[in-house]
Amino acid sequence: MSQYSDYQYDIGSDEDYEIETQKNNEILLSQEELYQEFLDHLDKIKEQLELTMTQVVLNILIFFNFDVQQIYEQLLLNSQADQLKKQLQEQGIYNLTEVHIQKNMRCAICQENGTQGISLNCSHKFCKNCWNQMIEVQFVGQIPIVKCLQDQCPERLPHLYLEQFPKYKQILIKRFMHHDDAITWCPGQNCENVFKWLKLKPSIKCPCKTKFCSKCREEKHYPIPCDIVKKVLEHQQSGDYWAIINASKCPKCGRLIQKTEGCLHLKCLCGQHFCYECSKPWVKDHEKSFYVCPYANTNKNLSRYTSQLKNELQIINFNIRNLGYSIKDLQQNVKIIQIEHLAEQSEKTISLLKASRSFLYYKFYLMEDKVDEIYERTLSQFQDELNNFVEIVSKKKQEVDTYKHSQEKIIENINFNDLEKKQFSNLKIKKKFIKNYIKETLMM
Repeated sequence: MSQYSDYQYDIGSDEDYEIETQKNNEILLSQEELYQEFLDHLDKIKEQLELTMTQVVLNILIFFNFDVQQIYEQLLLNSQADQLKKQLQEQGIYNLTEVHIQKNMRCAICQENGTQGISLNCSHKFCKNCWNQMIEVQFVGQIPIVKCLQDQCPERLPHLYLEQFPKYKQILIKRFMHHDDAITWCPGQNCENVFKWLKLKPSIKCPCKTKFCSKCREEKHYPIPCDIVKKVLEHQQSGDYWAIINASKCPKCGRLIQKTEGCLHLKCLCGQHFCYECSKPWVKDHEKSFYVCPYANTNKNLSRYTSQLKNELQIINFNIRNLGYSIKDLQQNVKIIQIEHLAEQSEKTISLLKASRSFLYYKFYLMEDKVDEIYERTLSQFQDELNNFVEIVSKKKQEVDTYKHSQEKIIENINFNDLEKKQFSNLKIKKKFIKNYIKETLMM
């Protein structure tokens, strides 16, 4: 059984799941609702730990960086739990501090006389201004803890006092969200929408129109598993990415060697002779031409495919940006005519381009593990046809720009003829075929 036989492959088409999720799968949460989710989460932990005081449980949660599983393992299942609890007590984790209002006092920090301030159970007195400065410093650092200003004092401002600060609640919500699989947020630019999903589904469509993976919060990549997408993205961001693209790996020792000029015949420091193009040992077949690799069509070398992946992704990203700008330009500058159909078709084309990008991630995964000529051939055909359709949409946008002062010609040119509609329909069919093929191969 494959490691990928999970929730991501138990649903039908994209259209089906998007309709369903909009109806009953995810809930868009306000800040107040998010905070209530956090408090409900806190109550469950209190029950598990058999503790009644919210402050103590919150201190424990913060100490363990909101990792609830680690809390249970260390405080409930660990044979050394009593020793750990003693250490936590020494750090003030189990202290139930109260805030005491002080009048006409002398601040122990700024030395101001006759001022108002507060103290905790430790009786160290500080003015409100000094306390607020420390609170601001902690919150800027995303730290929901404000200890007594006296050096080495373990007392801290209680939860009920800090709740008056909206920033405090925001920090708790953010820390909580990272450890709750049912809470996810939109990665769209300048979007702060947060969702709670009730059923395990692969992706969510935000009101800002961003479609994203509900699990890893990357742009929608169904049906490619999150770990494959993460692997490709990490590879692209790694320090050796440039070296892999511009070098070839020795088949004997794995050393990366860059060729600046000359033929494909390389000799590594370890003594291995190999081909720069395919990274295979240099054999007699290579000597038929020192500048053309006879194994180029079957090359599965990571270096060569990394370069190919980069080039193909650049084309896709360029087309996505170009069409995106075109839509905005149409909507902002061409107001006297009906261009909704062209804008809608442009958005659908962008959606296909994004699907093509996720398909490339899976191709990269196949490059390292196995040969799949059917997938590579089908994807190549899909990309070629998609690029042709991108040109069709782009030309129609250019026609609008050219004739935007002539309403009659514009309306005539922005319509898609039957052949163009059929081309788009074929692209959707190929997209569905590729997705189904990916699901089947992942289940094997």
